[in-house]
Amino acid sequence: MTIFILPLSLFFLSILFLKITRPFFQKKIFIDKPSERSNHIIPTPKGAGLILIPLVIFSTLLVFFWDRGHYQEWLPFFICALILMIMSFIDDIKNLSSKLRLTIQLTCVIFSIFFFIDEIKVSSSLLGVFKHTDEDKLFLDFFLIILFSIAWMWIINLFNFMDGMDGITASQVCIFSLGINFLSLFDFLDIQFQYLSLIIFSVFFGFFIYNKPPAKIFLGDVGSIPIGYIVGLILIKCIVTNQLFIPLIILLMYHILDSTITLLLRVLKGQNILQAHSTHFYQKILRAGYSHKFVLNKLLILYILLFCLSLISTLYPIESLLTAFILTSSLLRYFSIKSMKNE
Repeated sequence: MTIFILPLSLFFLSILFLKITRPFFQKKIFIDKPSERSNHIIPTPKGAGLILIPLVIFSTLLVFFWDRGHYQEWLPFFICALILMIMSFIDDIKNLSSKLRLTIQLTCVIFSIFFFIDEIKVSSSLLGVFKHTDEDKLFLDFFLIILFSIAWMWIINLFNFMDGMDGITASQVCIFSLGINFLSLFDFLDIQFQYLSLIIFSVFFGFFIYNKPPAKIFLGDVGSIPIGYIVGLILIKCIVTNQLFIPLIILLMYHILDSTITLLLRVLKGQNILQAHSTHFYQKILRAGYSHKFVLNKLLILYILLFCLSLISTLYPIESLLTAFILTSSLLRYFSIKSMKNE
């Protein structure tokens, strides 16, 4: 019964809390005013993450407390998510320096990686690349720690980079959590992921009602940074504890490709990658005159296809990953062509 009551309750609580607090977010400090880089023309309140992230965290901890005390395993990670939420809340209001933001993010990630040390050592053993000396094994452990830290930092920031259009983050989070839920139902992940994914899906689906075009409220850095951290947590935890990788990468394929290609292009052009910009593929087609609804509908079709491919990848991993890459690249190319035609 809990599996049905929980998501419904959180869905309506998410809608209710956002409705009640909207007047609070109408205050001047929370209004996102359109600028040259903006993809919207109407001043819109931001900061919904201040409601959504605590709702996700405390609901999950409560459920895990009931589920044989598993909350202790997740508590350090959710403390980090709250720290990132507070930091991002201050940033939304006062614009902290990028160096300070990245330092706090990296500190949270390194602290979190510490709790995966044993699993990472097991993972390096399973790779079986270096078997000659203890020094070789130590090097591989250290390499994996660095690799996972970089990947986690990238996930955090790509969610922040990609949160620039009505409904894009809400829909991506929903399809990712739905994919995690199905993978758990099919016994590729344990029941903790099933509960966590249901909670995230329900809360962000409620947010989608307010954030779909035309958006009535934005997530803000206070939401995009910590939810990026939580998605990264799920990704790293699935890799090191369940050796599950490809299905999750497929679910995040659009966010990963759009952000990574955009970053590489900016590096090649000698542009400051820490400076805010509007050169993501979805941003360029919006600035070419296409509506948020038009772009979101195309993304939703891709997300559904990626969801199906994620499940299929449990049987045909390479074929599914390649198909997901081709489909996502095709949409990026479509956005690029459309944006150039209207320039």
